[in-house]
Amino acid sequence: MATNGHSHEQGLRVHHLANLGGLVAIAGLDREPPDFLLGALLSVAHESATLDAAQRARVVATGRARLEERATSKRAWKSWSRAKELHSVTLSSAQVREIIEALHEHAPENSAQLIASLSAFAHGVDA
Repeated sequence: MATNGHSHEQGLRVHHLANLGGLVAIAGLDREPPDFLLGALLSVAHESATLDAAQRARVVATGRARLEERATSKRAWKSWSRAKELHSVTLSSAQVREIIEALHEHAPENSAQLIASLSAFAHGVDA
C-alpha cells in the first residue's frame, strides 16, 4: 500500500537511512564535509573486513555502550522535559525574525544573534 506516493518498503528504507544518519551524528561526524565523511566510512568498511571475531566484538561493545548511554540520557531528558512541560520547536532564522518583529522589537540582521535577542527580550533585558 502506497502512502504519499511511496511504498511501505520505501518508507522503511528512508527510516533506516535516517537511523544511519543518527549514528553518524552520535559519532560526532555530522558536521564533517561529505567527501571526508564518505572517505572515513570507506576506510572503516575496509578495516572492518580485516577484524577478527575478538576485535569485532570490542567494536560492537563500544558501540552498544554508547547507544545505551545515549538511550539513558534521552530517557532522562524526556522525563525532565515532560515534568517541566518543555516543547521542542525548530524554527528558521526567518521565522525567529518574524516572531521578534511581531513583538514590536527590532530583529538583528545577523542570524547568529537572533536567539540571544529573542531570549533577552523574553527576560526583559536589552539585547
